[in-house]
Amino acid sequence: MKAVVLMNMGGARNEKELKEFLFNMFMDKRIINSPVRYILAPLISNFRYKKVWKNYEKIGGSRIYKITQNLTNKLKNDNYDVLYSMRYSKPNLKDLNLDKYSEILFLPLYPHYSFTTFQSSVDEIEELNLNKPYKIIKPFYKNVKFNEIIKENILNSINDTKEWNLIFSAHGLPKSIIKKGDTYEKEINEHVNILKKLLPEFKSISLAFQSRFGPTEWLKPYLHEELKKYKNENVLIYPISFMIDNSETDLELKVEYAHLAKEIGIKNYKVVECPNDSEKTAEFLKELINESNNSKS
Repeated sequence: MKAVVLMNMGGARNEKELKEFLFNMFMDKRIINSPVRYILAPLISNFRYKKVWKNYEKIGGSRIYKITQNLTNKLKNDNYDVLYSMRYSKPNLKDLNLDKYSEILFLPLYPHYSFTTFQSSVDEIEELNLNKPYKIIKPFYKNVKFNEIIKENILNSINDTKEWNLIFSAHGLPKSIIKKGDTYEKEINEHVNILKKLLPEFKSISLAFQSRFGPTEWLKPYLHEELKKYKNENVLIYPISFMIDNSETDLELKVEYAHLAKEIGIKNYKVVECPNDSEKTAEFLKELINESNNSKS
């Protein structure tokens, strides 16, 4: 029997999960490539999780589990089992009992490549030392059907595009990671250009980066600075680097940045849903899976 494994970062539905998530994330060498992570990970996870959880409570915890489970159910068929794993919270890959499968197809749910997401998932797969055939589906931001889903989600969220400023919001990365050869920034820019060609005329279309923390320089422009340009304007946000809604879309974009937008004086502020577990998303992923299963490499 074959297996398909959907892979994502994970999230927190309670305080305990949040503590585990923070520890595992900051222990990842792809996030902090320095021995300092052995100090930072326990410090951050032990002393920040209660404070951070108070923010998570505003959204009732991350939706990523519920949506991923729904997607998993829609992908199940007689040809392969469909499972999911989370990088920084349970279930991890090692919890899935993959020994019983003859072949495994791994599908990291990251549209773009980054050391911190896709490559971190590859690290986790390689750590299993699998003694069976397996494949890893590559980032899919250029896929036509995927971009049609994004286009539809954007257009279905508003009435008149000419009255709105569209901002593609991507998760930020430290500039130092890009300088080491990470192609994430390049792929995000390519993706924005692809989507611009598919969309009708907006008042403006731009790209900004969210989720910055720490003192170092991250990819710019920062979203909080970009928003300042749109006082008395309508702003539509599409979270371009996410496949499934999670705390960074539901909490950061829909609560924290919405509060900032109100302070700035933005007329209307709206966040578009990610592809999530829609029927069209399930069909798109089925095609990716079938194409990979039928390919020789």
